[in-house]
Amino acid sequence: MRFRTSPSPAASAMKNRTSEDLRNEYRLISRERNGGHNTAGAIADQNDIARELESRGEL
Repeated sequence: MRFRTSPSPAASAMKNRTSEDLRNEYRLISRERNGGHNTAGAIADQNDIARELESRGEL
């Protein structure tokens, strides 16, 4: 497994999205992962969302 050392390209786009949008996307990814779709990209995206929400003081 390869680990990223920099944020995904989508991470910069997250700065322009509302916190509610980010929380909704996080929930959707969680639902997909619970259904067995555990791709490295989904995990990385979820981590990026969590970092962005944390930087906003909302996690």
